[in-house]
Amino acid sequence: MLPTDHLDRADPRPAVIDTPLGIVGFSVALGDEQLPSAPDTVWRLPNGAQLHRWQRRAATVDLLIGSLELPAWDGGAPVPMWAGIWQVTAHAGVPALTVGAELTDLPVGAHGGPDSAECLAAVSVENEHFMVSIGGADTELLAMQAADGRLLPADWADVLPADGDDTHTEYGVRYRDPAAIAWQLPGLADGEIARLCVATAWCPRDDDRPAAWFAIDVPLDTVYLHLTGH
Repeated sequence: MLPTDHLDRADPRPAVIDTPLGIVGFSVALGDEQLPSAPDTVWRLPNGAQLHRWQRRAATVDLLIGSLELPAWDGGAPVPMWAGIWQVTAHAGVPALTVGAELTDLPVGAHGGPDSAECLAAVSVENEHFMVSIGGADTELLAMQAADGRLLPADWADVLPADGDDTHTEYGVRYRDPAAIAWQLPGLADGEIARLCVATAWCPRDDDRPAAWFAIDVPLDTVYLHLTGH
């Protein structure tokens, strides 16, 4: 994903994000193999972002994660935001790939569920004080990225539904109440690379300005530039 020779090592702890409504944790599976939450190696970038790495015979799994400071879409106050870029580089055949994110330890009274829109797969949780949103590319956008062949293997375009309707397909976005989202993706051939961005944001609850929800609709390229910049 990026050179590590000049980076400092950090403790190999699981990547988690503390929010006002609980803790966001992540998961990744290569076929039937669920990787441990703690990576094999962690490097710290000068700007505070971290690169987590799991090394397996079949693939190298990287997670570049950190906080972002981006202008709000409406010119208002920005909101706290974290984003991670998953990169899976296959060294042999990987039968399938699953990336998940879940908000746990919810306080009493918090509720949530799927909160998606065009090209955005998301879940949101709120109570009377705060709103937290987690999301990334929906199945339609994944199919377009596969057809483009830059972020995802081009052959994925043959199995991801171009219309985004993944209700009757093997691959796509899956939700679990109250605040879990998972991307069930095709396998990788030797040498193929897949990249997926997952963002989390939170804000005071305001039905007229759901700033957290708008914030997570952020392109992978934008996230990469901010996480690797100084």
